[in-house]
Amino acid sequence: MYFLTLDAILAGIASIIFRLQKLMNFRQIALVTGLAVSEIVISSNFAQVQAAQLIIPNTTVLGTDVFSGPSFTVSSNFTPSDTLSINVSGTVSLRTDDSFIANAAGILVNSGQTLGADGGATLPGLPYAALLIGSSTLGFFPLFAATPANGLNNPNPPANLSLSNVLLSSIFGNIDIPSGTILQFRVNDSDTFNNSGQFVLTSTTVPEPPTAVPEPQPLTILGGITALGLGVTLKRKLK
Repeated sequence: MYFLTLDAILAGIASIIFRLQKLMNFRQIALVTGLAVSEIVISSNFAQVQAAQLIIPNTTVLGTDVFSGPSFTVSSNFTPSDTLSINVSGTVSLRTDDSFIANAAGILVNSGQTLGADGGATLPGLPYAALLIGSSTLGFFPLFAATPANGLNNPNPPANLSLSNVLLSSIFGNIDIPSGTILQFRVNDSDTFNNSGQFVLTSTTVPEPPTAVPEPQPLTILGGITALGLGVTLKRKLK
């Protein structure tokens, strides 16, 4: 919820008085100014900005989806303050002997560690096998960070990872995602010949919070006080 600052309210009052003083008498100025302040603040109290949710369709990303992978088209404009919720299960293996099996954060399931990818990978330096999302225009980003919450340094890392109502800025940084953008999934690696396994992506939708009836706010009350105070003061001046 966003509110106008006191400085903005006072600047608005001064502007209104200046513009109306040649057209209206003092009583009218007091009344209109007070009502305008009240309306501005009331409107700001009701102007609740609700984050939109980027819905990722259910899909499967194979361990061989290294240089290209499944994609979907974004149907609306999204900003860094919008959100995303997703569940990813499964692991991928990057070696034929299955000695390198990792979850979607690129964390090895047999050690809880990561290994930075070489220069031939989509994101060099970031963990091998990490699930990536992005495009050639926006760039690619790890969907899950290699953190203790996702199994880092855990001797038994989870194969099922989830994001619930996380800000898009935590994944894509401070960039907008315009409608029509094609987002693609990839596995971070530099080759495909010995890869196997898959990540299964399941979309989840977090329910919107219930709409609350806004209570009178201090600045709303200020509007009424302003009208009353200006009315009384100017009435005295006219006597």
